[in-house]
Amino acid sequence: MEYLINKTDFQYKNTAVALGKFEGLHRGHQLLFHELKEWKKEGKKSVIFTFDMPPKLVIDGVQENVIYTKEEREFLLEKLGMDVMIAYPFKQLRTLSPEAFVKEILVKQLDVKAIVVGEDFGFGYKRAGNTKLLEQLSKVYGYELKVVKKLQYKGEDISSSRIRKTIMNGDLALANELLGHPYTMVGEVIHGRALGRVIGMPTANIVPDKRKYLPPNGVYVASIRIEGDEQQYYGICNIGVKPTIDDNIQRGVETFIFDFHYDIYGKNIFVELLHFVRPEMKFSNVEELSAQIHKDSAFGRAYVQKQENQMKPFFL
Repeated sequence: MEYLINKTDFQYKNTAVALGKFEGLHRGHQLLFHELKEWKKEGKKSVIFTFDMPPKLVIDGVQENVIYTKEEREFLLEKLGMDVMIAYPFKQLRTLSPEAFVKEILVKQLDVKAIVVGEDFGFGYKRAGNTKLLEQLSKVYGYELKVVKKLQYKGEDISSSRIRKTIMNGDLALANELLGHPYTMVGEVIHGRALGRVIGMPTANIVPDKRKYLPPNGVYVASIRIEGDEQQYYGICNIGVKPTIDDNIQRGVETFIFDFHYDIYGKNIFVELLHFVRPEMKFSNVEELSAQIHKDSAFGRAYVQKQENQMKPFFL
Protein backbone atom coordinates (compact mmCIF):
# COMPACT_ATOMS: atom_id res chain seq x y z
CA MET A 1 0.00 0.00 0.00
CA GLU A 2 1.25 3.47 -0.86
CA TYR A 3 0.99 5.84 2.11
CA LEU A 4 1.13 9.57 1.38
CA ILE A 5 1.38 11.89 4.39
CA ASN A 6 1.16 15.68 4.05
CA LYS A 7 1.57 15.54 0.28
CA THR A 8 -0.46 17.39 -2.34
CA ASP A 9 1.40 16.45 -5.51
CA PHE A 10 0.05 13.11 -6.73
CA GLN A 11 -1.72 11.72 -9.74
CA TYR A 12 -3.75 8.51 -10.07
CA LYS A 13 -6.12 7.12 -12.65
CA ASN A 14 -9.45 5.29 -12.40
CA THR A 15 -9.88 5.42 -8.63
CA ALA A 16 -12.53 4.50 -6.09
CA VAL A 17 -12.22 6.73 -3.02
CA ALA A 18 -13.42 6.45 0.59
CA LEU A 19 -13.62 9.86 2.30
CA GLY A 20 -13.54 10.42 6.07
CA LYS A 21 -11.48 10.98 9.21
CA PHE A 22 -11.21 7.23 9.89
CA GLU A 23 -9.73 7.67 13.35
CA GLY A 24 -10.92 4.42 14.85
CA LEU A 25 -11.03 2.27 11.70
CA HIS A 26 -14.07 0.74 13.36
CA ARG A 27 -16.81 -1.51 12.00
CA GLY A 28 -18.71 1.44 10.55
CA HIS A 29 -15.62 2.52 8.61
CA GLN A 30 -15.11 -1.05 7.47
CA LEU A 31 -18.42 -0.92 5.61
CA LEU A 32 -16.92 1.85 3.47
CA PHE A 33 -13.74 -0.16 2.93
CA HIS A 34 -15.86 -3.12 1.82
CA GLU A 35 -17.27 -0.97 -0.97
CA LEU A 36 -13.72 -0.10 -2.05
CA LYS A 37 -12.87 -3.79 -2.21
CA GLU A 38 -15.85 -4.42 -4.49
CA TRP A 39 -14.82 -1.58 -6.83
CA LYS A 40 -11.23 -2.82 -6.73
CA LYS A 41 -12.47 -6.14 -8.16
CA GLU A 42 -13.74 -4.11 -11.12
CA GLY A 43 -10.24 -2.78 -11.76
CA LYS A 44 -10.42 0.54 -9.93
CA LYS A 45 -7.53 1.69 -7.74
CA SER A 46 -8.69 1.80 -4.12
CA VAL A 47 -7.89 5.03 -2.26
CA ILE A 48 -8.56 5.97 1.35
CA PHE A 49 -8.53 9.77 1.66
CA THR A 50 -8.26 11.38 5.08
CA PHE A 51 -6.44 14.23 6.88
CA ASP A 52 -2.88 14.58 8.14
CA MET A 53 -4.11 15.90 11.51
CA PRO A 54 -7.39 16.24 13.43
CA PRO A 55 -9.45 19.17 12.06
CA LYS A 56 -10.06 20.57 15.57
CA LEU A 57 -6.32 21.07 16.00
CA VAL A 58 -6.22 23.37 12.98
CA ILE A 59 -9.57 25.12 13.50
CA ASP A 60 -9.69 25.53 17.29
CA GLY A 61 -6.12 24.77 18.34
CA VAL A 62 -7.42 21.83 20.38
CA GLN A 63 -5.06 18.87 20.58
CA GLU A 64 -7.34 15.84 20.79
CA ASN A 65 -6.23 12.44 21.92
CA VAL A 66 -6.57 9.73 19.32
CA ILE A 67 -7.54 6.07 19.18
CA TYR A 68 -4.87 5.38 16.57
CA THR A 69 -1.79 7.35 15.54
CA LYS A 70 -0.77 7.77 11.90
CA GLU A 71 1.69 4.89 12.23
CA GLU A 72 -0.96 2.62 13.73
CA ARG A 73 -3.47 3.46 11.04
CA GLU A 74 -0.90 2.60 8.39
CA PHE A 75 -0.26 -0.79 10.01
CA LEU A 76 -3.94 -1.59 10.34
CA LEU A 77 -4.83 -0.49 6.83
CA GLU A 78 -2.08 -2.67 5.36
CA LYS A 79 -4.25 -5.62 6.37
CA LEU A 80 -7.09 -4.39 4.19
CA GLY A 81 -5.25 -4.72 0.92
CA MET A 82 -6.02 -1.17 -0.19
CA ASP A 83 -3.83 0.47 -2.86
CA VAL A 84 -3.34 4.01 -1.53
CA MET A 85 -3.79 5.89 1.75
CA ILE A 86 -3.66 9.69 1.50
CA ALA A 87 -3.40 11.81 4.65
CA TYR A 88 -3.88 15.21 3.03
CA PRO A 89 -2.78 18.45 4.78
CA PHE A 90 -5.96 19.76 6.37
CA LYS A 91 -4.71 23.35 6.46
CA GLN A 92 -4.99 23.43 2.68
CA LEU A 93 -8.27 21.55 2.50
CA ARG A 94 -10.13 23.77 4.97
CA THR A 95 -10.12 26.77 2.62
CA LEU A 96 -11.42 24.90 -0.44
CA SER A 97 -15.06 25.16 -1.38
CA PRO A 98 -16.84 21.80 -1.57
CA GLU A 99 -17.00 21.84 -5.38
CA ALA A 100 -13.35 22.91 -5.66
CA PHE A 101 -12.37 19.93 -3.51
CA VAL A 102 -14.27 17.57 -5.78
CA LYS A 103 -13.06 19.15 -9.03
CA GLU A 104 -9.42 19.92 -8.19
CA ILE A 105 -8.50 16.91 -6.06
CA LEU A 106 -10.95 14.08 -6.59
CA VAL A 107 -11.49 14.58 -10.32
CA LYS A 108 -8.24 16.13 -11.57
CA GLN A 109 -5.72 14.38 -9.30
CA LEU A 110 -7.49 11.12 -8.56
CA ASP A 111 -9.58 10.66 -11.71
CA VAL A 112 -12.32 9.45 -9.37
CA LYS A 113 -14.90 7.01 -10.76
CA ALA A 114 -16.57 6.03 -7.47
CA ILE A 115 -16.89 7.64 -4.02
CA VAL A 116 -18.09 6.13 -0.75
CA VAL A 117 -18.89 8.17 2.38
CA GLY A 118 -20.87 7.90 5.60
CA GLU A 119 -24.31 9.50 5.73
CA ASP A 120 -23.10 12.33 8.01
CA PHE A 121 -20.05 13.20 5.91
CA GLY A 122 -19.28 16.93 5.59
CA PHE A 123 -16.51 18.52 3.55
CA GLY A 124 -15.13 21.74 2.14
CA TYR A 125 -14.97 25.19 3.71
CA LYS A 126 -16.96 25.26 6.96
CA ARG A 127 -18.22 21.76 6.08
CA ALA A 128 -20.61 23.30 3.60
CA GLY A 129 -20.59 20.16 1.48
CA ASN A 130 -22.67 17.08 2.26
CA THR A 131 -23.92 13.89 0.64
CA LYS A 132 -26.64 15.74 -1.27
CA LEU A 133 -24.03 17.95 -2.92
CA LEU A 134 -21.88 14.92 -3.73
CA GLU A 135 -24.92 13.39 -5.40
CA GLN A 136 -25.51 16.54 -7.46
CA LEU A 137 -21.85 16.75 -8.47
CA SER A 138 -21.80 13.08 -9.46
CA LYS A 139 -24.00 14.03 -12.42
CA VAL A 140 -21.54 16.77 -13.41
CA TYR A 141 -18.32 14.81 -13.04
CA GLY A 142 -19.54 11.31 -13.81
CA TYR A 143 -18.66 9.33 -10.70
CA GLU A 144 -20.72 6.76 -8.81
CA LEU A 145 -21.67 7.62 -5.23
CA LYS A 146 -22.38 5.22 -2.38
CA VAL A 147 -23.64 6.62 0.94
CA VAL A 148 -23.39 4.20 3.87
CA LYS A 149 -25.76 4.48 6.82
CA LYS A 150 -24.49 4.57 10.40
CA LEU A 151 -23.87 1.11 11.81
CA GLN A 152 -25.36 0.46 15.24
CA TYR A 153 -24.47 -1.93 18.04
CA LYS A 154 -26.99 -2.57 20.81
CA GLY A 155 -29.12 0.40 19.78
CA GLU A 156 -26.32 3.00 19.61
CA ASP A 157 -24.25 4.29 16.71
CA ILE A 158 -20.76 2.88 16.38
CA SER A 159 -18.53 5.96 16.44
CA SER A 160 -15.00 6.97 17.35
CA SER A 161 -16.31 9.05 20.28
CA ARG A 162 -18.15 6.03 21.68
CA ILE A 163 -15.03 3.89 21.32
CA ARG A 164 -12.86 6.49 23.05
CA LYS A 165 -15.23 6.54 26.00
CA THR A 166 -15.33 2.75 26.12
CA ILE A 167 -11.52 2.49 26.13
CA MET A 168 -11.19 5.04 28.92
CA ASN A 169 -13.81 3.15 30.95
CA GLY A 170 -11.80 -0.04 30.62
CA ASP A 171 -14.39 -2.09 28.74
CA LEU A 172 -11.95 -3.77 26.36
CA ALA A 173 -14.43 -6.42 25.23
CA LEU A 174 -16.91 -3.77 24.07
CA ALA A 175 -14.17 -1.64 22.49
CA ASN A 176 -12.95 -4.60 20.46
CA GLU A 177 -16.52 -5.42 19.44
CA LEU A 178 -17.09 -1.87 18.20
CA LEU A 179 -13.73 -1.74 16.46
CA GLY A 180 -14.15 -5.12 14.80
CA HIS A 181 -10.54 -5.93 15.66
CA PRO A 182 -8.35 -5.98 18.79
CA TYR A 183 -7.35 -2.57 20.11
CA THR A 184 -3.78 -2.03 18.90
CA MET A 185 -0.67 -0.21 20.08
CA VAL A 186 2.43 0.29 17.93
CA GLY A 187 5.87 1.38 19.04
CA GLU A 188 9.61 0.88 18.79
CA VAL A 189 11.12 -1.53 21.30
CA ILE A 190 13.42 0.33 23.68
CA HIS A 191 15.70 -0.71 26.52
CA GLY A 192 14.05 -0.89 29.92
CA ARG A 193 15.43 -1.85 33.32
CA ALA A 194 15.89 -5.50 32.30
CA LEU A 195 13.98 -6.67 35.39
CA GLY A 196 12.00 -9.09 33.27
CA ARG A 197 15.21 -10.72 32.12
CA VAL A 198 16.34 -11.09 35.72
CA ILE A 199 13.17 -13.00 36.65
CA GLY A 200 13.29 -15.09 33.48
CA MET A 201 10.54 -13.21 31.60
CA PRO A 202 12.14 -10.57 29.36
CA THR A 203 9.75 -7.94 28.06
CA ALA A 204 9.57 -5.76 24.98
CA ASN A 205 9.09 -2.16 26.12
CA ILE A 206 7.43 0.62 24.12
CA VAL A 207 6.38 4.15 25.03
CA PRO A 208 3.05 5.02 23.40
CA ASP A 209 2.36 8.39 21.83
CA LYS A 210 1.26 10.91 24.48
CA ARG A 211 -1.86 11.69 22.44
CA LYS A 212 -3.04 8.09 22.34
CA TYR A 213 -5.98 6.86 24.38
CA LEU A 214 -4.95 3.94 26.58
CA PRO A 215 -7.14 1.62 28.62
CA PRO A 216 -6.70 1.59 32.41
CA ASN A 217 -3.39 0.38 33.81
CA GLY A 218 -3.28 -3.37 34.13
CA VAL A 219 -2.34 -6.71 32.62
CA TYR A 220 -3.82 -7.92 29.34
CA VAL A 221 -3.56 -11.00 27.14
CA ALA A 222 -2.17 -9.84 23.82
CA SER A 223 -1.28 -10.94 20.34
CA ILE A 224 1.94 -9.51 18.96
CA ARG A 225 3.39 -8.91 15.55
CA ILE A 226 6.97 -7.84 14.96
CA GLU A 227 8.24 -5.64 12.16
CA GLY A 228 9.64 -7.80 9.38
CA ASP A 229 8.16 -11.01 10.81
CA GLU A 230 4.94 -12.44 9.40
CA GLN A 231 4.34 -14.77 12.34
CA GLN A 232 1.77 -13.95 15.00
CA TYR A 233 2.86 -14.36 18.61
CA TYR A 234 1.00 -14.19 21.91
CA GLY A 235 1.89 -12.95 25.36
CA ILE A 236 0.88 -10.80 28.30
CA CYS A 237 1.09 -7.04 28.26
CA ASN A 238 1.31 -4.61 31.17
CA ILE A 239 0.18 -1.02 30.77
CA GLY A 240 1.23 1.22 33.61
CA VAL A 241 3.99 2.72 35.72
CA LYS A 242 5.51 -0.38 37.41
CA PRO A 243 4.66 0.75 40.97
CA THR A 244 6.59 -2.10 42.60
CA ILE A 245 9.80 -0.78 41.05
CA ASP A 246 9.38 3.00 40.83
CA ASP A 247 6.31 5.12 41.60
CA ASN A 248 7.50 7.95 39.37
CA ILE A 249 8.32 6.08 36.17
CA GLN A 250 6.69 7.17 32.91
CA ARG A 251 3.59 5.26 31.85
CA GLY A 252 4.55 2.62 29.36
CA VAL A 253 3.69 -0.69 27.74
CA GLU A 254 5.76 -3.82 28.30
CA THR A 255 4.99 -7.18 26.77
CA PHE A 256 6.26 -10.67 27.57
CA ILE A 257 6.08 -12.71 24.36
CA PHE A 258 5.55 -16.41 24.92
CA ASP A 259 8.33 -18.70 23.67
CA PHE A 260 10.25 -15.88 22.02
CA HIS A 261 14.01 -15.45 22.50
CA TYR A 262 15.22 -12.96 19.90
CA ASP A 263 16.70 -9.46 20.09
CA ILE A 264 14.14 -7.01 18.71
CA TYR A 265 15.47 -3.72 20.11
CA GLY A 266 14.86 -0.93 17.62
CA LYS A 267 12.09 -2.78 15.80
CA ASN A 268 8.43 -1.81 15.82
CA ILE A 269 6.02 -4.19 17.47
CA PHE A 270 2.25 -4.26 17.13
CA VAL A 271 0.48 -5.22 20.34
CA GLU A 272 -3.19 -6.18 20.06
CA LEU A 273 -5.10 -6.37 23.35
CA LEU A 274 -7.36 -9.43 23.53
CA HIS A 275 -8.50 -9.73 27.14
CA PHE A 276 -8.20 -7.84 30.44
CA VAL A 277 -6.61 -9.95 33.19
CA ARG A 278 -6.22 -7.72 36.25
CA PRO A 279 -5.48 -4.12 37.29
CA GLU A 280 -1.90 -3.02 37.90
CA MET A 281 -0.83 -3.74 41.49
CA LYS A 282 1.98 -2.77 43.82
CA PHE A 283 3.70 -5.73 45.46
CA SER A 284 5.82 -5.82 48.60
CA ASN A 285 8.90 -7.07 46.78
CA VAL A 286 10.19 -8.33 43.44
CA GLU A 287 9.62 -11.96 44.46
CA GLU A 288 5.87 -11.38 44.89
CA LEU A 289 5.81 -9.52 41.58
CA SER A 290 7.59 -12.40 39.84
CA ALA A 291 5.16 -14.96 41.23
CA GLN A 292 2.17 -12.93 40.02
CA ILE A 293 3.65 -12.45 36.55
CA HIS A 294 4.10 -16.21 36.23
CA LYS A 295 0.44 -16.66 37.20
CA ASP A 296 -0.56 -14.05 34.62
CA SER A 297 1.51 -15.82 32.01
CA ALA A 298 -0.13 -19.17 32.78
CA PHE A 299 -3.56 -17.55 32.50
CA GLY A 300 -2.59 -15.96 29.19
CA ARG A 301 -1.38 -19.23 27.70
CA ALA A 302 -4.57 -20.99 28.75
CA TYR A 303 -6.70 -18.17 27.35
CA VAL A 304 -4.96 -18.26 23.98
CA GLN A 305 -5.17 -22.05 23.77
CA LYS A 306 -8.89 -21.95 24.50
CA GLN A 307 -9.74 -18.96 22.31
CA GLU A 308 -7.34 -19.17 19.36
CA ASN A 309 -9.65 -21.15 17.09
CA GLN A 310 -12.56 -18.83 17.92
CA MET A 311 -10.73 -15.52 17.40
CA LYS A 312 -12.28 -13.25 14.81
CA PRO A 313 -10.36 -12.09 11.75
CA PHE A 314 -8.64 -8.76 12.20
CA PHE A 315 -11.26 -6.93 10.17
CA LEU A 316 -14.83 -8.16 10.04
